[in-house]
This record gives sequence, structure tokens and C-alpha cells, in this order.
Amino acid sequence: MSVLRSKRIYEGRVVNLRVDTVATRRGEFDVEIVEHGGAVVVIAQPSPDEVVMVRQYRYPLEAQTWELCAGGIDPGETPEEAAIRELREETGYRARSMKRLWSAYSAPGFCSELLHFCYTDEFEPGETEPDAEEEIDTATFPLARLREMIERDELRDAKTQIGVLWALQRRSTAS
Repeated sequence: MSVLRSKRIYEGRVVNLRVDTVATRRGEFDVEIVEHGGAVVVIAQPSPDEVVMVRQYRYPLEAQTWELCAGGIDPGETPEEAAIRELREETGYRARSMKRLWSAYSAPGFCSELLHFCYTDEFEPGETEPDAEEEIDTATFPLARLREMIERDELRDAKTQIGVLWALQRRSTAS
């Protein structure tokens, strides 16, 4: 597969959109690509049976959603630094340590976003510092309740489902 042409359609604050015309053995095709600089997902556990969650309005869904703390990586930041910053901004918690666990593409069929899953169980309370457009509530949920929410189709955010299932697995193997 080779790129014949590439055209930038949109440049935004969070994502860019380009259309590449590619040549394959079966002909030429246009491929739409959402470019994203990457993000972090923070699994913050005050205890092995709990996870810190944030609730915010998600405009594309026209709904409030409970999710793991997450956000973009600023230029020059490592995933761990971004995770510490996002946890502080969204929840007020100040992490004393942060461990990067693994990375995964969110939607590789059309998007370059790479999610870096991070973990901390060492943090203390503080003041939130949300972005101007964010209105965020924070709560700590028992893992059992989060599992029930996933099973009842009440927790539809994929990155959150993955992080919660990881925490459940971690707890079961520690027992």
C-alpha cells in the first residue's frame, strides 16, 4: 500500500482530519484518518476494592458519563507526567507515584489515538484544576458496583471498561 496524495481537511485543538488516497493491489481508495496526539487513562485506587471515577457531560453523547480519569498528553510530557497532571486537574488528587501499565489504540480503523493506561494507589486529596469547559464530579466506586454497571450496560466508555476489568483481575489474582 502506498500513499498517492494526502489532504488535510481540518486542524483542531484535539484532533486533525486528513484524507489519504492510497494505491493497493485492488485499486485506489480514499482513507479518512483522525490524527490524535495520544492520551492517558488513570486507574486510581484508594484501596484494592475501589476506583476513583469522574462524571462529566460528553457533548457527542448528549449525556453525563462516569469514566476513569483521562486526558491528552501535552507536548514534551511522558504518559506518567500526563497521568499525574490529569488526575490532579480532574480529581484534585496528587499522585506520589504513577506506573504506566500498557498502551492500546482506541479505534485503529480510522484514528491514530494511542491510550496509555496508568495506575496509582499512592495519592492524597487536593483542589481540582479542571479545564474551562469541564464540569467534573468525582466519586470513588466499589469495583463490584462498577462491574454491575458494565453488565447492565450503564458504563459504556470502553477505556473505563478496560481499566475496571484490569482492576478486577488484579484484585482476584492478589487474593
